[in-house]
Amino acid sequence: MRGLDRFDPGTALFPDDVDGMMTPLKKIIKELFATPGKGLRGELLMLCAGGPPLATGSSTLNALVLGVEVLHLATLVHDDLLDQGEQRRGRPTVWKKWGVKTAVLVGDYLFAAAYRLLSSACGQEGMERVDFLLREMVAGELAEEIDKFRIISIDRYLERIERKTARFFQIVCELGGEYAALPRAVQVELGAFGRELGMAYQLFDDWQDLSGGAKEDGKPVFQDLKNGVLTLPLLIISGQPGFAEVLAEVRAEGKVLPKHRRLIRKWLTAAQVEAEVEQRIAGYRRRAEERLAGLGLPQCALLRDYADRFFERKGKQKRLSTVH
Repeated sequence: MRGLDRFDPGTALFPDDVDGMMTPLKKIIKELFATPGKGLRGELLMLCAGGPPLATGSSTLNALVLGVEVLHLATLVHDDLLDQGEQRRGRPTVWKKWGVKTAVLVGDYLFAAAYRLLSSACGQEGMERVDFLLREMVAGELAEEIDKFRIISIDRYLERIERKTARFFQIVCELGGEYAALPRAVQVELGAFGRELGMAYQLFDDWQDLSGGAKEDGKPVFQDLKNGVLTLPLLIISGQPGFAEVLAEVRAEGKVLPKHRRLIRKWLTAAQVEAEVEQRIAGYRRRAEERLAGLGLPQCALLRDYADRFFERKGKQKRLSTVH
């Protein structure tokens, strides 16, 4: 079950009567929720709260789950604008279909709606966590902007994705633990589980952008390189003769040409980058499992199953050597 399967987002996002001026906004948001994605963060929160999802019926928990999913959607609307991404989940992105100003306004409304939902369900400590998450995501996003088309250290890259992506999974788990009234130390351990899982997820996602797996999610490939975002696989091969020239050409052209793709894939294969990325993903998954091992919670089995399903597409994705 996905995190949004149990809700009518329209009612929650527009609690008051919608007048004529709000009708266009409601139409756009309704279209966004027509392809709501996997609902990973909402499901993870429900599981940390005690799952399984079908057994939960609390309006407070519903508000938490919908709040984190709407917050995630708000970041996607703005991210697509910042990165000039033209497709999301197989459909035109908001800025591409309705324009830049509309995308800014829709994202702003979703952020406000998410904050309202979360504040209605969280205590003071929970909202402090949400505030911390927002600060961390902005810091990570700004760091990514500053680092565009720059060869940075792998440590800086890992810190950046921890703040931009993994922190979200961490806070989601902590909010679930808080809802379940678990001891604070247990909430922190659940958060550490989410953080490790989030790191693995981002590494996996970065690899899919180069290997061709992103197409299955309705996203174009080589989008990171096009935007000047050097992910772990690209940083590993950044010392290859000719890499700096490719980077400069991509920046000048504003796109990744077929000749660039061939070179990048040749270097990735020669350096056995896929194996290194897989090893790092396995390390984060192992550490995530270790965080659960000592908790002894009934939901730990569900969380392990969730972690396994998290990467179930892996065996179905094309390997780099088969993508042309």
